[in-house]
Amino acid sequence: MGRSKFFVFVISVVSLFLLVSCATLPQSSSSKEEGDNKVSLAVASMLKFDDIPVPSGFKLLDKESFAFQNDRSRVALLKYIGPKPADNVMDFFKEQMAQCNWDLINITEYEKKVLNYENSYESCIISIEPQGGKSFITIALSQKSKGMKDDRVREK
Repeated sequence: MGRSKFFVFVISVVSLFLLVSCATLPQSSSSKEEGDNKVSLAVASMLKFDDIPVPSGFKLLDKESFAFQNDRSRVALLKYIGPKPADNVMDFFKEQMAQCNWDLINITEYEKKVLNYENSYESCIISIEPQGGKSFITIALSQKSKGMKDDRVREK
């Protein structure tokens, strides 16, 4: 019974991230020009998942993170903190996620930067929050949501 409650909790948290990320907010007017302060970040040598890169120098916050994987699916909420500015971290993910066969769906920028990705079967939401000269990263991974079929929409 404890495992099923944990799984429901995991699905609820990931669903919450999906709902929050669907809101479209205006892009920050203080975004920098192309080429300003560009710093290339390297991929960390130890990763939770081979196809979800994390910048080197970022530390996994074990007590705030979890991951579940079996032969059919994987679900995770991974939190990291590291010594790089949020703009550099966002550039890192835009480059590296594409190399790992993730498709960028959208980017929302406000106090945080939220990048939404999909591959054939999964959704991955990456939230980057600046904290001084550091960045706090949250990665939410879940199965791709299947939309409602047309006949369901018509039913009342």
